[in-house]
Amino acid sequence: MTDLRDHIRARLREIGKSARKASLDGGLHRDAIRNILRAKSRNPRRDTLEGVARGLGWSLEALLDLPSQGNVSQFSQPIVEVPLISWVQAGGLSETTDPYPIGNAEEFIPIAHRRNTLIALRVSGASMNRIAPEGSVIIVDYADRSLVSGRYYVVKHGGDATFKRYRASPDRLEPDSTEPHDTVFVQGELEVVGRVVQVVNQLG
Repeated sequence: MTDLRDHIRARLREIGKSARKASLDGGLHRDAIRNILRAKSRNPRRDTLEGVARGLGWSLEALLDLPSQGNVSQFSQPIVEVPLISWVQAGGLSETTDPYPIGNAEEFIPIAHRRNTLIALRVSGASMNRIAPEGSVIIVDYADRSLVSGRYYVVKHGGDATFKRYRASPDRLEPDSTEPHDTVFVQGELEVVGRVVQVVNQLG
């Protein structure tokens, strides 16, 4: 655990983030990483570690300093073939009807995950390029539709679809980009397609 804390501290210094900012960026409580660093959280759960990795801009393997092969984790989880079925706009809201017909796939993305309620969407636009550059693939759990402030979702709002980070009080969809993009304040019903659980980047 000491090695993990040292690993996190070094990464925070490297990227110039506070523990609080990294916790919020990972969709966690603001004190989550600080509690780990202060040994208040001695045995963090896997979903907490995944959030820590997101907040640090790392994979879970990098956080735990585990070997990996491409995008396939060496963690003790089954490999799931996730269908890549469409694209999602990570810019302004994009007009769409229903671009996510589960069952139609142009290819399959192998990832290690404990659930099989997953679809893959290719990202179009730059409003989320800090975590998901244009052309990368996001893995969406369509069985996880409960909105939690600070987490990332694909949602439909007024018939339009987008990939953003959700924030509550007031309900809004925030970009996470190196470029200026507007926050979308939610008016009316918000349909959640699913929670974004992983980003897959292709190099080269």
